Amino acid sequence: MMHNASFEALGLDYRYLAFDVNEETLPTAVAGLKVLGARGFNLTMPDKNLMVSLCDELSTAARIIGAVNTVVNENGRLIGHNTDGIGYMQSVKDAGYDIIGKKMTLLGAGGAATALTIQAALDGAAKLVIFNRKTSKGYANAERTVAKIRANVPGC
Repeated sequence: MMHNASFEALGLDYRYLAFDVNEETLPTAVAGLKVLGARGFNLTMPDKNLMVSLCDELSTAARIIGAVNTVVNENGRLIGHNTDGIGYMQSVKDAGYDIIGKKMTLLGAGGAATALTIQAALDGAAKLVIFNRKTSKGYANAERTVAKIRANVPGC
């Protein structure tokens, strides 16, 4: 309802529809949306990681994160984005905080934290500190996230 109300308010001839698509049916669903000329679509876990391989191009954040939650169809080319970090960084700014050039601390290192951390690094946070218990699988993810940032974000 929110998306459709926004489209109507903006005068866009779009409709937001929800479909139950799983990892097995995702490639066929994506091919169908592309053939139909759908302007874009979004998805969630567990399809975010698989969608990376189905896109023609990835935004920098999506490539580094290794997950896509938003796809834009640009004349038949599917461009994959990960908007989790962008949305978080915008909400921080909207709340009146400026963390660019400053230290950011995250508690936890799951999928959302990965997207937030990588976007903060891309946007110019000066220092990122991730706290996670060594006994959880998140700790290994935190180590991978740090390695991804160091390998892909200049100056980190």
